[in-house]
Amino acid sequence: MKILLTVILLTFTLLSNELKYSKSPYLLQHKDNPVNWMEWSNRAFKKAKKEHKFIFLSIGYSTCHWCHVMARESFEQKDVAKILNRYFVSIKVDKERRVDIDNYYQLGFRVVNHRGGGWPLTVILLPNKKPIFFGTYIPKDNLIEILKEIVSTPKSELNKIAQNINKAIQNYKNAKAPIVKIKDRLLEVAIKNIERNFDYKNGGLGTAPKFPQPEAINLLLNSYALNRDKKALKLATKALDAMAKGGIYDQIEGGFFRYSVDAKWQIPHFEKMLYTNAELISLYSKAYKITKNRLYAEVVKNSIANIDKYFGKNGLYYSASNADSKNEDGDEQEGYYYIFEYEKVLNFLIKNGVNKSKAKEALDYFGIRQMGNFEGGDYSNATLNGKIGKFTKIKKLLQKYRAKKKYPFIDKKINTAWNALYIKAKFDALVVDKKYQNEAIKSLESLLKLIYKNGNLYHQTLLPYKATQKALLEDYSFLTDALISAYTATLDKKYLNLANKFMQKSIKQFYKNGEWFYSNNNFKSKASLEDGSYKSPSAQAIKNAVVLIALNGDYSMSKVVDKTFKLNSAYLNNAPNYYATLLDALVLKKKILVLKANKEKLLNIDFNRYLYPYLYKKATKYNLYQICGFQSCFKSFKSEKNIKKELKSLF
Repeated sequence: MKILLTVILLTFTLLSNELKYSKSPYLLQHKDNPVNWMEWSNRAFKKAKKEHKFIFLSIGYSTCHWCHVMARESFEQKDVAKILNRYFVSIKVDKERRVDIDNYYQLGFRVVNHRGGGWPLTVILLPNKKPIFFGTYIPKDNLIEILKEIVSTPKSELNKIAQNINKAIQNYKNAKAPIVKIKDRLLEVAIKNIERNFDYKNGGLGTAPKFPQPEAINLLLNSYALNRDKKALKLATKALDAMAKGGIYDQIEGGFFRYSVDAKWQIPHFEKMLYTNAELISLYSKAYKITKNRLYAEVVKNSIANIDKYFGKNGLYYSASNADSKNEDGDEQEGYYYIFEYEKVLNFLIKNGVNKSKAKEALDYFGIRQMGNFEGGDYSNATLNGKIGKFTKIKKLLQKYRAKKKYPFIDKKINTAWNALYIKAKFDALVVDKKYQNEAIKSLESLLKLIYKNGNLYHQTLLPYKATQKALLEDYSFLTDALISAYTATLDKKYLNLANKFMQKSIKQFYKNGEWFYSNNNFKSKASLEDGSYKSPSAQAIKNAVVLIALNGDYSMSKVVDKTFKLNSAYLNNAPNYYATLLDALVLKKKILVLKANKEKLLNIDFNRYLYPYLYKKATKYNLYQICGFQSCFKSFKSEKNIKKELKSLF
């Protein structure tokens, strides 16, 4: 018996690599690859140097479709593993765990290839860590060809390539943008830029692949709320309507997919990310506040219900769900859980008591047609073709039909930054339903209990394990923002105090001489102020600082704010819409209003009645209401009735 157990254990060891010890869901997906993967560590780099091996660096995440494709085609294949194991030290990085590493090499990809990268990110380095190749998804035959070519290329030539790439990256990193005077009315410039890039036919920004870009649409809504810019509101609502009725939104269960592969918003990549849904819930909540459009309220409620159902765990939230799911043959198929086969679903509805003509009408309403709209077959991804609220009973039957399938893999790690974004979204959703306040508070308390220990904040954890990775800039930034929202909703001073504490720690750990960094470790990766997959954490830090300065009257952080604006003035002037969160911080500094009064008076005011986007409140001991700007208070009055009137007269 002992011999048998020893053989089994030895076999498992031989079939596994060191990723089996990881706490990352993504790395664990590769633990049984024949490739001898290692985690990012000094030991891995020392091994490469000692054995004179190249470094094969692969960066991805657990719900990435093309990461899975490349894994199946290449990393699970012995012929690829044979080359990698002989000539390379292979390192796997979870980009959601090491945001700093991913952003550093994504920058390298952009410099070398003159375009944005993506995932999986494939980087080949010399033993001295200098990169010689950047790619994304690479088909198996191409990958083998690239690996063989690198192995057979003379070292002198590879060194020249490395020097040239390193020089290009360093030149890009060290380039200093000129310091210029920030243009007046920069919000209007950003709106014009958005307008030029707007897809009037399909709604939204750009062409395929098309991303929601909530930060840019937020500028449009703010422009209307500040200036009654009707054109900006029209652009925003066209984009929001198109997404809400399109295939990027799950018409059957709610929630948004990460992006659309086509310009019409019809066919998405079927990943559901917590951060995508958090930012879009906030956006649709603001749009509902302005327009009172029922469609937006339904999107908010259904998206929250969907995320809570599949991602919720004791007030905390998992990170993402996979694009692929197992089909009837047991094979992984992109979008299988979400898509419908017309004849099968029609028969299902009829068997469940729906009249055939009504069933056909309902399927047409949900965009489920005989010809299909997905991958050229008879599969359909649901869209909305008509007014919201029709065929609610049939919609429930479609949910029942879908429930027969296996739900996609869920990445169950608890990410601090993304949980904070979602908590903030629930506070924003109070305009739709006030019940979300208690849910948001409960989640905030649960998150702090899990990831804030002995004065240390942590980035993420995979339950039931304790968090060990120290927090990144994005964790501090987004959690501080959520704490500010918690204070605004409750006026409980503990949330404001903790927001102040995290803001000071952010500056101390991640800011130096006008620059922000993703992490506070030996791997120095500058944090971009340009918005990316989600809003820029460094730009959000500036927004947080502006709000806290105005709330506390403490101007010690003003130098950080002003220097960040100054050093990025050229970027703001040239492409303000790409720096939407930073631009929002700039406008916020000029336009912020803080309503001050005693706590009881302020809690009796429903702030959701006011469209003004930069209105905050601060509890004081005084009975009078005061309206204050960034630096001083300038109006006092006795009655709440005057607030709306005063806001109208000011702007």
